[in-house]
Parts: sequence; structure tokens; C-alpha cells
Amino acid sequence: MIRLPGVVLADRGDGKPIGIYRHIGKKPIFAAGNSDGDLEMLHYTDANAHPSLKLYVHHTDETREWAYDRDSPIGELNKGLDEAMAKNWTIANMKNDWNTVFSFEK
Repeated sequence: MIRLPGVVLADRGDGKPIGIYRHIGKKPIFAAGNSDGDLEMLHYTDANAHPSLKLYVHHTDETREWAYDRDSPIGELNKGLDEAMAKNWTIANMKNDWNTVFSFEK
């Protein structure tokens, strides 16, 4: 990994692996994201020589939280969703997989 001069940390896209490397000095064995801006971080984790867990949280619950993915006015989970399905990464569906989204809902 080569770091060029400039912004210390861009916490989106290809800046995420750089930030991870700066903080832990190695590839992680677990990464979780919820948008295409997290795809490079999940690629970085997937390139680990050790077994690793790649998780996408798919925001599908417009009633309790927010729903966004391919054609949303905010957030975007398009490329990441396709790649997660193709590579058999874990996808957590908020609407179907969460009984509770916020603690005050109990």
C-alpha cells in the first residue's frame, strides 16, 4: 500500500482501507458496511489470507428506520449489493432480520 501526500483520512471509498491500515496495520478479518462507499473496505477485508466476514447491512425498513439501495435519493447500495450476492458475503436485511431496530421499540 502506498500513501500519497494529501488528506490524512477520507472515510469513504478507497480511503477506508488506508484508514484501517493506519490504525491496525493489517487487513481486518471483519468488516461491515451499508453503502457502496464501503465496498473498497469489504474488498480489502476479502483480500485477507485468513478467513474473514464481510457484512452488508441492507436498509430495507422504511417504517422503523430508512429504506435505501439501488434508486434511493440518499445512500446507495448498488454495486455492493451485487458483489455481496455474487461473492456470498453476508447481507443482513433490516426489515426481515431485525426484531428491534431501536431500543425504545421494546
